[in-house]
Amino acid sequence: MAKLLRGAPVRDLIADQLRSDVTKLKENGVCPKVATLRVGDRSGDVYYENAIRKNSDKYGIECVNRVYTEETSQEELEKGLAELNGDPSIHGIIMLMPFPKFVDEARMKRLLAPEKDIDAITDASYANLFDAKRPLDDYFCACTAEACMEILQKNDVELQGKKVTIVGRSVRIGKPLMLMMLNANATVTVCHTRTKPEDLKTACEEADIVILATGQIESYGPEFFREGQIIVDAGAGTGSDGKMAGDLNVKALTACDWSENVAYTPVPGGVGTVTTTLLLRNVMKAAKHFYKKENIKNLNIK
Repeated sequence: MAKLLRGAPVRDLIADQLRSDVTKLKENGVCPKVATLRVGDRSGDVYYENAIRKNSDKYGIECVNRVYTEETSQEELEKGLAELNGDPSIHGIIMLMPFPKFVDEARMKRLLAPEKDIDAITDASYANLFDAKRPLDDYFCACTAEACMEILQKNDVELQGKKVTIVGRSVRIGKPLMLMMLNANATVTVCHTRTKPEDLKTACEEADIVILATGQIESYGPEFFREGQIIVDAGAGTGSDGKMAGDLNVKALTACDWSENVAYTPVPGGVGTVTTTLLLRNVMKAAKHFYKKENIKNLNIK
């Protein structure tokens, strides 16, 4: 049977450190605080907002929610964001996107303070990835992409010199992952919707590690893989049985006689399990950066 690279053990390691760091901050009079900004009542946004609040409470992080109706003007939204940017008690801001069509989303991203961009959606956050020598603790990364890296690293997977194929080039997963892998000295191939089918298949088969981030649920079966590989599945959607599934066709893969020599992340229970905890770790990092700079010199926080 194929080896499962579950997210829970990785999440728990990160969570233990996060709780410790939040405690140290509070002992110095600092309470990490995150704000969400939502426009409208789309069910997915409300669900995510509630999940952020619930998980924030779990780690002792304060959470405030700014909610605007779809009748709110662009000017009012910008004013609300400016207030969050300027509030020293708020360390991280999450804008629940995509926004309704009337909102200038690109402008809202430009107006978000980079030091509070814990979801790594600004150009400044993305640009940090181009500096391979800069410590990861110094800036924020897209959390799903970082979750893929954390799962590999905490399972002692060597990346240097390995062939890594990333299927998907989104700004939230594929592109930042490409830079993270390059910074880890991996040899990276990126495939996308314009990649020829035969080239996609070859790139997946020849890789040591394959990362799926397409949203094409259960589209990647054993014909794309070989024994000895590691498959990280960052896709998420509804599978053929009506349950949550990823891009990997697990049923077909595990039916192969060589599947016992493959390791993969399950969906659910894999990458997504780690992502939210990393988002909250970024709140702590933002609070640490602000208060180390302004007030406290020796927090000794990782």
